[in-house]
Formats: sequence, structure tokens, C-alpha cells
Amino acid sequence: MAQQPYRSQHGGQGGRGPGGGGFGGNSTEPKSLPTPQPVVYFQPDGSLVPTLMDSQAEDLAQSLSQVTTTQLRRFYDDVLTLRQRLAAEQRQGHDKESVFNNLRADFKMLKAKAVYAHGRNQKTVPLPLLQFFIDHVAAVNNARDFEAFCKHFQAVVAFHKFYGEKN
Repeated sequence: MAQQPYRSQHGGQGGRGPGGGGFGGNSTEPKSLPTPQPVVYFQPDGSLVPTLMDSQAEDLAQSLSQVTTTQLRRFYDDVLTLRQRLAAEQRQGHDKESVFNNLRADFKMLKAKAVYAHGRNQKTVPLPLLQFFIDHVAAVNNARDFEAFCKHFQAVVAFHKFYGEKN
């Protein structure tokens, strides 16, 4: 399933324009976040969807070409920190799912951080990147999903290194 770019439900470009509106871009409309789009990590046989590491990651990286590597790495570093915490707790003999449940709130903070960064500067966190975090935070329900997300995000970062702005 290909990652879909964000499209405003209100027909505008979104963001803050004249009048100070929110994501709808119109001060008379209430602010709202984009709706999460479904993400499929696994095929019916239980294996990882290969396009997550290939065409889906490449397409997203291309759409994020104006995002700096530094900005993308900030988010990726947060994900790596969570992954390392999960692995460390597992090495101590804790159940992977219960550890992930303890980390779930920190994982969900990725969405809040993306919303905040988008609100500050839509060039550094454009709508496709915001939509990426909204989609994946909604889709990750367990440790297995989280690992799939980590691999997908790693592929996005790798493709972005090729397609992104040189900084």
C-alpha cells in the first residue's frame, strides 16, 4: 500500500495564512489534524511488506526533498532511542510486548513533536512528513509493528540522504 500524501479536506494549502487559521488555513474553520491513513506492515503470510523498504520509502523521501537531513535525523534519533530502550529491557529478560507498552506513550509523542515542528515551520516539517507520523503512530499497535516501522523509517532516511537537500 503506497503512502498517500496529505490532501487538505478543505481544499486549501493548509497552514497559517492571513487570518491565523490552523491546518485548514481559514480562521472560521476549527483547527484539525490530518486524518490517519491506514498503513499495512505485514503481508497475509506474516512477512514484512517489501515495498515499505523500497518504493514507499523512496516515494516519501522524494516528497521530503526540501527537509534537511538534520531535521529528519532528529525524529529518527528519537525512534532509535526507543528501539534501544526496547532492546535493553529485553536483554534484562523483560517481555518485549510489556516493554513496548511501557514505551508506547513516548512513541506517541512523535506525533506531538511533528505537529509542534510543523506549526513552527512548515518548510522543515511539511505536510507529507506530518502525515507520515500521524499515519504510523496510529498504525503501530505492538512491538512487531514498531520494529516494522523502524525498518521503514530507516529506509526513508537512507533514500532521503540521496534525494534530500544538501546541507
